[in-house]
Amino acid sequence: MNRRMKYVFFIIAIVFSMVLVGCAGDNDDASTTGDDTNNSSDTQSTETEGSGTSEEQTMEPVTLSLADFAPAPHPVQQEIFPEWAAAIEDATDGLVKLEMYPGGSLLGSGDIYPGIESGLADIGHDVSGYNPGRLPVLNSMYTGGLEYKNSAVSSHVAKDAVEQLEPDELQDTEVMFIYGIAPGLLMTQEPVESLEDLEGMQIRASGTNVATLEALGATPVAMPVTEAYESMSRGVVDGSLLPADTLRSFKLAEVTDYVTHSSLIYTTIHYVTMNKQVWDSFPTDIQEAIREANEQAFEHAIEVYSREVEDSLQYAVEEHGVEEIFLSEEEEASWHEKLLPLIDERVEELDTEGLDGQQIMDTLVELTEKYNEEFEE
Repeated sequence: MNRRMKYVFFIIAIVFSMVLVGCAGDNDDASTTGDDTNNSSDTQSTETEGSGTSEEQTMEPVTLSLADFAPAPHPVQQEIFPEWAAAIEDATDGLVKLEMYPGGSLLGSGDIYPGIESGLADIGHDVSGYNPGRLPVLNSMYTGGLEYKNSAVSSHVAKDAVEQLEPDELQDTEVMFIYGIAPGLLMTQEPVESLEDLEGMQIRASGTNVATLEALGATPVAMPVTEAYESMSRGVVDGSLLPADTLRSFKLAEVTDYVTHSSLIYTTIHYVTMNKQVWDSFPTDIQEAIREANEQAFEHAIEVYSREVEDSLQYAVEEHGVEEIFLSEEEEASWHEKLLPLIDERVEELDTEGLDGQQIMDTLVELTEKYNEEFEE
């Protein structure tokens, strides 16, 4: 091969090598671009999954303790709480469950609200009357002279009052739902048909009901409902002022001979509330799901207690021979006259605590009138 041909082949080889290098570079660029595209896709996918994933799915499952003063046979334990717990579990896709501690096994009456506030339990159910100084607005609903014709009335009054007044006393926990049980009964071993019959009788009471009994001439004895049975059976007290359901749920029909009806002397306000830190730890969608379950529980509580009042009275009459007494219109008016001053007295008491007593009591009077008319039987 002559020198000229060698030179031509040399040039061809160089060009060919350059072409190969160029192709390889293009492939590397394409590969790198592909990797970048894939990485971008992975990031986008992660971002999409992150933004598309609801807060509910990122929450770890929890089981919350529910401290209750009521015993296991009580309707709140038998019906209201099981349905509420199931509704919460279903609404949160199983992420929030409740574990019940009935009968004061975790926290007793009067200790429940402070116990929830401090975190000794996650949720608590109690009667506001066991914390008269701690819950002044709730306990204003007990004031004698306010009329509650049935459980629907007292429940809606309680719910609306809390929403309208937004009392500071409830701001350090998260109220789940609140309901009332009314009217109450005088459960005695001697008949009470008049103020004269009630004069001097020792009657178990709690909270603001103490003032009601004093205004009517009785001698109130403050004690929790859990002590009523033994106190009546041993003659420590002559009777108790309580809602009708306790005739069966606390077996008071066994130690009661007479029940006197009056819609002016009693209601009891029950609250179910959650520790604030626990509540605040939940994502927004979990909170909304629980709120929906709370509304269902409120309505269910009214249904249960409306029925329970009738069933418990029937049980007491038919199974234990308890006699019902209904005050005459004249006698009812006399009781009302005795109790009306308590509303003005309550205004003054609330004022001394730095609250707007007139606003609070005016609100309660207006709400009782509204709902007595709406739910009149």
